[in-house]
Amino acid sequence: MENTQFLENLVDLVYRFKDYIFSERKLAENTIDSYYNDIMQFYEYLISLSEINNIEDLFKIEILDDYIIYLSNKEIENRSIVRKLSAISLFLKFLKIEEIIKENPSYLVTRPKIGKKLPVYLNLEEVEKFINSFNLTKSEGIRDKALFELMYSCGLRVSEISGLNIGSVYFKERVLQVFGKGSKERYVPIGERAITELENYLSKGRPFLVSKTKKTEALFLNFRGERLTRKGIWKNLKINAKLAGIEKNFTVHSIRHSFATHLIQNGADLRGVQSLLGHKNISTTEIYTHLDLTYIKEIYQKFHSHK
Repeated sequence: MENTQFLENLVDLVYRFKDYIFSERKLAENTIDSYYNDIMQFYEYLISLSEINNIEDLFKIEILDDYIIYLSNKEIENRSIVRKLSAISLFLKFLKIEEIIKENPSYLVTRPKIGKKLPVYLNLEEVEKFINSFNLTKSEGIRDKALFELMYSCGLRVSEISGLNIGSVYFKERVLQVFGKGSKERYVPIGERAITELENYLSKGRPFLVSKTKKTEALFLNFRGERLTRKGIWKNLKINAKLAGIEKNFTVHSIRHSFATHLIQNGADLRGVQSLLGHKNISTTEIYTHLDLTYIKEIYQKFHSHK
């Protein structure tokens, strides 16, 4: 098979892979885009290799090892390299399922070591400054205060809060129905302040955002009366973080990190925090014990006379 014909076939396989991770693996949209871009970057690398002439060459471990060196020489961080290798590994797994290749060699590749990166979180004072930064004379401000108060109260992912419907909130029981990764359902208690802000939003904010022509059960709406998207939530966070004078480069996910960190700092059980966050594995939750240790060290350095 000629090299050009092989590469054309490979592009077709990449498109089929994208459909596979969307329809069968049901990965998040951002993850799908990221994986697709990583595979296309790998494809561009393969173009430069004259010895790649058939699909079998894809599962030569030497090719993958050389690709790691290539990425390292471009000064790409280890964390990004590991992510790209994960995308390639899933791609090769797909090719094996489709019986296009016999073996997936990616499991034999030695991945670069990466240190645990502690997530950014806000202290209690910063949370208060941020939550109180919204303009409550506007419907959008009332909405955003309720949204971020609820996110902090329940430790929600941005996709989870975007996907909430009016029926997701059980006001009498003060419980929120959430669908997390893989559409896994969980119920999370709602704090009193979040309940108050939600009630205020539903009476004074949402009615002015509802479209007369578009019907939706979405809890949080944009100015067009449609479900508020993740991108919209990110944009509103960035704007109000500046208004609140918070200099930390925090993200929407930092609100969730703040929720978990403050629970651990106040003595919450790790298993309980795992359940509230909807983590599948306890190892994912354990990072917050490291955050807690950082907090303890800060307190020690600040107040201990023999530091």
